[in-house]
Amino acid sequence: MLKYISHLKKILLDQKYILIILTLFCFLFEWLFAWVFFEAGISEIVISLLEMLPPAFTAFLGIQAGTSQFAAQMLAFGYTHPIILISLAFLQISISARYITGEIELKTFDILLTKPIKRFIIPLSVFTFLAISLCLQFTAMLLGTIAGNFYFDLHINIIDYGKAAIVGFVFFLSMGSLSMAISTFQVEKGKTLSKTIGFIVFLYFFDTIIKLSTSLEHFSSYSYFQLYQPGKIVLNEISAGNCILISLSITTVFFIISVIQFNRRDL
Repeated sequence: MLKYISHLKKILLDQKYILIILTLFCFLFEWLFAWVFFEAGISEIVISLLEMLPPAFTAFLGIQAGTSQFAAQMLAFGYTHPIILISLAFLQISISARYITGEIELKTFDILLTKPIKRFIIPLSVFTFLAISLCLQFTAMLLGTIAGNFYFDLHINIIDYGKAAIVGFVFFLSMGSLSMAISTFQVEKGKTLSKTIGFIVFLYFFDTIIKLSTSLEHFSSYSYFQLYQPGKIVLNEISAGNCILISLSITTVFFIISVIQFNRRDL
């Protein structure tokens, strides 16, 4: 137990500034997102632009202009904005490459493993850090939404955004476990990053193509990113429970793979 805490503490200390910056950024982004669209008068311009877009694009964005749910949809879009997606995926993709493959590549596990320590502690502590980082980020995003709702009097249901935050937490945790699994099969940090990023980007564009093409709509149930749709969650169009259950299953499978592969490989 002490070795687990020690390794987790090391990661937290190494990444403390990045973690603080990302957490503050998530809060400020969601608060400023509400300010830009509902206080700065840009919402009318956005509505006009959305009305000119083809239905496929508005469906992809998850926003329908001129509806009574416009405010809720716009705030939910802040949870899937490309900048936010990159911020949420940053640690999930990079940490495993740094603290699993990177340590293997640099042979720094040799010093650690000379002490009595069970191997599963290493992937467990990495996974725990990823969970902590996501918890902080999504809590900050939810607090930013609450602040925007209170300050600008948007009259939205915060409970729905809480469900969206939980779904997002579990979804990106599954991404972290996937990244861990890939890292345990690699010997170079650079290759781990390139393979993980390439795979995630492929899954994202697969989801994008499905959303933009009505003829491929029947493939939507096979899209990984369909598990994270805050816009539909806040409108209660999909089940948050199903998304959480599937994401947890993915997380469990790839975490087990990570532990098994890390225990069996040469370090």
